[in-house]
Amino acid sequence: MSAIATSLSLPVVGQAEATSTSSTAIGWVLFAVVIIGFAIAVFLNMRRGRKEVGAELELAANRRPYLSDEELEGRKLDRTLGFGLVLLAIVGVALPLYWLGEPSRQENAAAGFEEQFVGRGEELYNVGAQCANCHGPNGVGGVAQTSLLNDRGEFVSLINWQAPALNTVLYRYSEQEVFDVLQYGRAQSPMAAWGSKGGGPLTDQQLWNIIDYLQSIQLPADEVRESVAKELADTCAPDDAGLCTLPDAEFATVGEAMFNMGLNTGFAGGAFSCGRCHTAGWSWGDPGVAGGGALGPNLTNGATLRQFPTVQSQIDFITEGAEIGKAYGANGQAGDGTMPGYGLNPNAGEPGSLMSPDQTMYTPDQIRAVVDYERGM
Repeated sequence: MSAIATSLSLPVVGQAEATSTSSTAIGWVLFAVVIIGFAIAVFLNMRRGRKEVGAELELAANRRPYLSDEELEGRKLDRTLGFGLVLLAIVGVALPLYWLGEPSRQENAAAGFEEQFVGRGEELYNVGAQCANCHGPNGVGGVAQTSLLNDRGEFVSLINWQAPALNTVLYRYSEQEVFDVLQYGRAQSPMAAWGSKGGGPLTDQQLWNIIDYLQSIQLPADEVRESVAKELADTCAPDDAGLCTLPDAEFATVGEAMFNMGLNTGFAGGAFSCGRCHTAGWSWGDPGVAGGGALGPNLTNGATLRQFPTVQSQIDFITEGAEIGKAYGANGQAGDGTMPGYGLNPNAGEPGSLMSPDQTMYTPDQIRAVVDYERGM
C-alpha cells in the first residue's frame, strides 16, 4: 500500500499533486489546441467550397487548373512546412514535457485508490458489516453479547464477550491471517464468518477494503508502549525485580500481569492478553485455571516445559508466532497459524505496508517475563 511520511497515516502527496495538476493542465491545453486546429481546418475547407453552378465537367477538381509550380513551391510550400514544424514541436517537445509528470500521476493515482479503499473499508466497518458494534469505534475494543453453550450445544446463559481491539491487530497478524478470520470467522467465539466463502455476505474485495481501513488506524508504536506501561503501573506497579508491588495487587509478577492484561480492566479488549486464548472463560470475565487451555493449548503442570525444553526456544516461539505446517518446540506443529508473534511484526517491510519494525505487541523484556511466568505454571 504505499510509503508515507509517518508510519501510520495516509500518503502525503502535496508536491506530487501539484506536479500532477500541472501535467493535467498541459494535457488539456494540448487537447484544446488539436480540437481548435481541427475546427479551423474544417471551417476553412467549407468556406473555400462553392455552390454547384455548372456541369460536372466545370466543377470536377481534375478539370480545373490548379496553382502553378511557382506558387506551389513558394508561399504555399512555406505555409505547409511551417504548419508541419508547429506539429513537430508539439509532438517532439510538448508531449514529452507532459509525460514527465507521469510518475507523479501514477503516484497520485495509487494514493487515490488507497484513499478510496480506506473509505470503503471504513464504511463497511462502521455500517455495512457493523464491526464497530463489537470492536468499538476506530477499533479500540468493545463488548459483544452472545450465548454461552455447553458441550452439547445447549444454552447456558447470556455473556458479555470482550471483543479485542483491532487498532493493533496488524502488529501480530499478517494481512492474510486477518483476511482468513474475516472470511471464515473465529470458532468458539461470537466472531461470525463475513466472507462469501465462509457463508457470509461480503466479497473478497470488501474484506480487503476492511483490512485497508484497519491498516490506516493502527496505533503508533510509542502510543502502544505508553498505554501498556500505564496498564502495568495501574494493575501491578512492578519493581526492578519484576514483582508487583501495588497493594492488594491481583497479580504477583509482571509476567502474570502481562498474561492476563485487561482481565478486569477491559484494556484493549484483551488484545494483549495470553489468557484470552489459553484460559477458559477469560473472554467473558469468568476465568478458570490460568493457562489451563481453551482455544490455545494447556500450559500448566509441566506442559510448557515439555514443549519447550529451553527458555530460548519458548522466547523465539512467542516472539515469532506459529507458521502453518511448521514445527515448533519439542512436539508442536501449527495447523492454522492462530498463535501470533508478539515480538515480530509480520507486516513491517511488506510492499505498501504502513507498519514499521518497532510496532510489536511486547518488548523483549515483557516476552521474557511472560515466559518465566508460563514456565512456572
